[in-house]
Amino acid sequence: MNGKKSGRGIFRWADGSVYVGQLQDNKLQGDGTYKWVDCREYAGAWNSNQMHGKGTFEWGDGRRYRGMYKNDKKHGYGIFEWPDERKYIGNWQDGE
Repeated sequence: MNGKKSGRGIFRWADGSVYVGQLQDNKLQGDGTYKWVDCREYAGAWNSNQMHGKGTFEWGDGRRYRGMYKNDKKHGYGIFEWPDERKYIGNWQDGE
């Protein structure tokens, strides 16, 4: 729209990373899934190219976080799980 990526689509980067979801004014905006080449994946809400809102982040080694993000960092209620079934359930602030 007006020369900028907007709406639902697929964006592929030269390094092999892929985003499938909503775009607005050339930015990741709304719901979408980003897959990095190192097997990390985030599926959830985006705001101006940042993870922001509810989402799930998974690492290739089996770790997973499900919860809230603010400005690309875990923030608010979330559950972090390790492959050996340990869990942290609680609140996060600025990624910690």
